[in-house]
Amino acid sequence: MDKFDEIALSRIASLLEKRTFFKTPNNSTWERILCNAGQSKHYETYGYALRPYKIGTDWDNPGFEGFYSAIKSILKMVYSDGINTEEFNYLMIEIVDNIKIDNIIKGGLEAIFNRFDLSRAVEDLDTQLRKKELGDLTIFLLDKSIEDFKQFVHNLHILNLDINYSAGKLVLRPFTQQTADESRNPSLLIDWLSKEHPGIADMYAEAIENYAKGESVSCISNCRNIITGIFTPYKDDGNKWTMGLRNLSTDTYIENVSAPNNINQNSANNKFVFESDTRFSYPRYNIIYKLYSLACDLGAHSTEAPKIDGTLYPEITELKDAQLCLRMTEDVLIWVRERLKTYEAPFNN
Repeated sequence: MDKFDEIALSRIASLLEKRTFFKTPNNSTWERILCNAGQSKHYETYGYALRPYKIGTDWDNPGFEGFYSAIKSILKMVYSDGINTEEFNYLMIEIVDNIKIDNIIKGGLEAIFNRFDLSRAVEDLDTQLRKKELGDLTIFLLDKSIEDFKQFVHNLHILNLDINYSAGKLVLRPFTQQTADESRNPSLLIDWLSKEHPGIADMYAEAIENYAKGESVSCISNCRNIITGIFTPYKDDGNKWTMGLRNLSTDTYIENVSAPNNINQNSANNKFVFESDTRFSYPRYNIIYKLYSLACDLGAHSTEAPKIDGTLYPEITELKDAQLCLRMTEDVLIWVRERLKTYEAPFNN
């Protein structure tokens, strides 16, 4: 299977090819973008497929049908397996700078402004948007955007990039402030999982796929299955996944807990009487179990809800919830990978 970042690059190329939110109005569009990003050599190589019209005419350029292959190759070469992130970011800054807000909105600016305000918005979009007091304009515009643009943003997230609104235009921003540590890299995690836990590797791939598609509930449900699945091999015969979590946990005294499911019920060991049920807090076990509970409530059990006086009060699962669960699940996977370097399976429990 291709690496996740390579898949994201391919999807970005596919979305640019559709010319819904990103337009190529003339032959100079991609020449300007690539040259401004310091990638003029790629225009020299692939320019034939980046021009919509035959040079010097208004006739369609047959070579433009190769746009997807050309732009995917450029993105992949500049990205260079994540080594050239600075150059890649410069390129994406130029691409995002050429996306017009009018093109990302369902129905265009006419869907936001009345006829009287529309002409003013064309001249000074930022002022007119702020006059409407719409709250966070990045969130507002993404909510009103067409599906192709949302997919574009989701795939940028996989590459640790994001799009914000600023002063009447769209700008590229880091998705998260990462350190030089590459342990969270999805492609590195999938390599480890494919060798050690192939079934979990498939589930993790599906979680990222669902996130990229904007399927928040499905992504979170995947996270729930990843959490239970990654600890299951380390449980004792016939026990639930929580015993595997207990066995891997390095919490003080947890090796003496015979019924880990009871930790959250303040009865960690039904064969041993504590002076106080809260004498041991088992912080590692608890935080991972709470993540599992979160993934249950917002994922697989999201349609369940309390009912008061005939009215249901369900949780509303959003994509930012999926981002939270996916990031925390990745952290758990990293923790497990590091824990296994020193783990010795118990002979009996």
